[in-house]
Amino acid sequence: MKEIIVETIRRETGAFMPYHQYIEMALYHPQKGYYMRKQPKIGREGDFYTTPSMTPVFGEFLGKWLCRTLKEANLPPVICELGGGGGQMAANVLKGFTEEDAGFAMELVYYMVEASPYHQASIKHVTGDDSRIRILPALESLPLIEGIIFSNEFFDAFPVDVIVKQDGEWKEAGITPIGEDLVETVRDIRDEEIRQLLQTWDIPPFMNRIEIPLQMIAAYEAVIDKLMCGFLLTIDYGMDSEEWFSPIRKDGTLRAYRNHQLLDSILDTPGEADITFTVPFDLLRNQGTKMGCHEKYWGGQAEFLIEGGILEELIPHADSDPFSLASKRNRQIRQLIMGESISDYFRVLWQEKHIL
Repeated sequence: MKEIIVETIRRETGAFMPYHQYIEMALYHPQKGYYMRKQPKIGREGDFYTTPSMTPVFGEFLGKWLCRTLKEANLPPVICELGGGGGQMAANVLKGFTEEDAGFAMELVYYMVEASPYHQASIKHVTGDDSRIRILPALESLPLIEGIIFSNEFFDAFPVDVIVKQDGEWKEAGITPIGEDLVETVRDIRDEEIRQLLQTWDIPPFMNRIEIPLQMIAAYEAVIDKLMCGFLLTIDYGMDSEEWFSPIRKDGTLRAYRNHQLLDSILDTPGEADITFTVPFDLLRNQGTKMGCHEKYWGGQAEFLIEGGILEELIPHADSDPFSLASKRNRQIRQLIMGESISDYFRVLWQEKHIL
């Protein structure tokens, strides 16, 4: 993959590749991009864990919550999951949805937007090729819907641009080849959208490096446009601007993981590592408000789960066996809501559109 990127940059005038283009190639190149390769990415054999892979009860509870939310709003049983991954979330959501209302679940239409052929095959395998699931290669293929569009760890995988402070001025960072190596260089900011965002973002003076997620914002706009009536539920590793703009993050949040290890640089092994950043949720919240969405909830994942009723999922039992199904399920629930849990790192944004 590195050789392809080097040759691509050398064909460009000025031998400079913006970060968003580098990340796009490293993650989504049709043959050698990280997400397109035929290999596990999630779990012990992959490079990172997700909440659904660690605690199946998360997806099962979410399925029940989605079912109740659709029924309470008198919406049809239509769901769209953005970034379906290997299909584990969908399998768990379908299980919970069916447990909540088997009849309603029979009518369910479950769209999954997933670009990776490897993941598409995995989804079919994990879900048993469920006829209710309709896999789409891109958001553009999703029809206008009434229902719920939800995502879990979707927006943190979007390519971003990077700006750095040099002599007190913001410059655009990019990639240049030196021999067979990739190194970071800077140039004046040329993209007008980046300039506009910088003018509206209240950036503290101590920040030295910032990710500019233009593709993330554009994707969120497209998602809202696809929803005629219903809800948007966004779960991701992120925070609001007050927390995002912190001295401990003054050098940005862009990072890469391989074999569950944080790499020194995202330029080390393109195509072989997951590249991610911490989502600045205020950009999504503000975009939703601009486009006519009403915010129902913003906050931590644990609080969202508790308010949604996950404590009711605890199974009363007198079984002292820590390996019993009841003990295992209760332990998963506690892992989701108690201090120092995986939920501490995730935020939830719940917005509604045209709900009367």
